[in-house]
Amino acid sequence: MGDVNALANCIEDAAPAGSQNTVQVNAGNGGFAAVGPLTNGQLLIGSTGNAPQAATLTAGPGVTITNSAGAVTLSSSGAPGGTPGAIQFNRAGSFGGVLLTDGMIVVGSGATFSSTAKSANVQLSNSNLTATSTNASYAAVLASNSQSSGKYYFEFQNVTITDANSGVGVATATVDFNNYLGKNTQGIAVEPNGQVWFNAVQIGTIASVPTGSTVGIAVDITSRLIWFRTGSSNWNNSASANPVTGVGGFSISTFSSATIFPAVIWRENAGAANVAMTASSWLTVPPSGFSPWAQESTPTAVKVTGAATLSSSGVLTSNANASQSVPTNPAGTTSVGTQVMQGLAGTITPNASGRVLFMASGDGFNTNAVGQGFVVQLRYGPGAAPANGVSATGTALGGAVNGITAIVSSPQQIPFALQAMVPKLTVGTSYWFDLGLAAIGGGTATIENISLTATEM
Repeated sequence: MGDVNALANCIEDAAPAGSQNTVQVNAGNGGFAAVGPLTNGQLLIGSTGNAPQAATLTAGPGVTITNSAGAVTLSSSGAPGGTPGAIQFNRAGSFGGVLLTDGMIVVGSGATFSSTAKSANVQLSNSNLTATSTNASYAAVLASNSQSSGKYYFEFQNVTITDANSGVGVATATVDFNNYLGKNTQGIAVEPNGQVWFNAVQIGTIASVPTGSTVGIAVDITSRLIWFRTGSSNWNNSASANPVTGVGGFSISTFSSATIFPAVIWRENAGAANVAMTASSWLTVPPSGFSPWAQESTPTAVKVTGAATLSSSGVLTSNANASQSVPTNPAGTTSVGTQVMQGLAGTITPNASGRVLFMASGDGFNTNAVGQGFVVQLRYGPGAAPANGVSATGTALGGAVNGITAIVSSPQQIPFALQAMVPKLTVGTSYWFDLGLAAIGGGTATIENISLTATEM
């Protein structure tokens, strides 16, 4: 009978834990522990140092999970973006597509200051999000993104505007970079003392803008109204002004264009500002119903052009042009002191940067007495190349080189080498380059064994 009781105890100790359909795990004491019962889609998931847990999978961006009896189905929550073959990117939880054709790459189209719509005395840094003036005079910069309708918000952060007629605000693409922002109907701005100027009139005052401030700007372009605030102070310095309700906005109904850009113009003192046009970059809370002035950087397909071309196999080839020639020795000249052209007809058509280095070398001599010689200089111009012997034309390049017979009364060949850089020729325009030659002291000046080279840098 004792053996029977022992057997019964063993069977009782080995009985499953929990309710029907639970999953059994080792309880660590020689018995069982229960997990569950599992509902549709639940899985046993490990928990370090603890018993496994019953849990369902959590869907990440772009993924849909469907739980059913005995099954878990994973699927994409959105169709691929763009056309077949397009590169995919996350577009606020859905797929966007960028299709690349031959010679194209994907770049970000960011929300920054413009690298081209600015004065020479404005320097950009921090991936073009920070503008710094190095002023002795007006310095201006526009943002890269414009808007022409709707309601938008953006900020200028860490603002340094310290003298009168320096200001931050919005402007048209044609704003005068050599005047203060708010001088005319091309722009409106708040200045360091909080004065708001538009069309040469102070139209209001907000809280002052000390160094390091954040200036928030809300613009209802459709209704032609604008609100400013420093930090989290009142909009347009009024407790009743509210962009959400459209109350208390400064009117910009006479703006010269509906298309406007965030803008900064500094008058005299050096200054700086960061532009914040995307929601993730803001330091203060925007008014409800106002969209970010610009979206986060969106991948964009662009074709590699200009100085190089990208092939479909990924080979980057320079588009820079070059030319080299060895012209026939030209007829000399008896013109003393006044250069005439040699008719060498070197040519180049810039195809990339337009920055061209011109070079020429050869020998020169004069057929007459000691103390006589030649002077030679590079010249260039667009259009038809000049003929031998015509008056000097085009643009002189670099310095002129003199060669003078110093020892005997007979022709002495004197080598010369010339080079000069032209920083910005028009791409696609054909240019000639030649040598201007004159005699020194009489006789006939002549050049020969000439080599002409032009190379785009």
